[in-house]
Amino acid sequence: MSALAAALVIGASGTVGSQLVKELDRNHDGLSVRLATSRAEVADHWRSDGREAVVLDLDQPEHFAGALEGVDRIFLLTGYTADMLFQSKMLVDAAADSVVEHIVHLGIFGSGRDAIPHYAWHELIERYIEASGVAWTHLHPNVITESILARDPPITETRTFSVPWGALRSSPARKSQRF
Repeated sequence: MSALAAALVIGASGTVGSQLVKELDRNHDGLSVRLATSRAEVADHWRSDGREAVVLDLDQPEHFAGALEGVDRIFLLTGYTADMLFQSKMLVDAAADSVVEHIVHLGIFGSGRDAIPHYAWHELIERYIEASGVAWTHLHPNVITESILARDPPITETRTFSVPWGALRSSPARKSQRF
């Protein structure tokens, strides 16, 4: 690893990724942060603010090597479509072929046996990351309140809200034992 670690934040302009960027802005000691977006105008804006930024279309894996140059850590966040399988596989392959040492994947809170398509997709991606040889951490949030509140704020008069997942089991974050 280089003297200054470098992280690529995928989804840096989204609801979750932007919150991670804010946290890294407050505490990034020893870490260079490269922001990734699929929109050129967003990357240009970040660069004009003095940030390191790349345009990264996850459907164009031929661009992954350039985005990963000098990066030893990735925060992997994808959309919830079947495309995430191909996108994640190709990015993990590019990471394994580069100097990337650690992948943090934002997954779901599933039990590992759920019959919900995007839950299964996350499980497949996680197994692929684990088989890649790159150290990993899988984050399994039970709920990302900013995402729920941004879509349909279900706040009641008592200033509470509920999430209807019933008796589904949840799983904690997991991380590799390589470090």
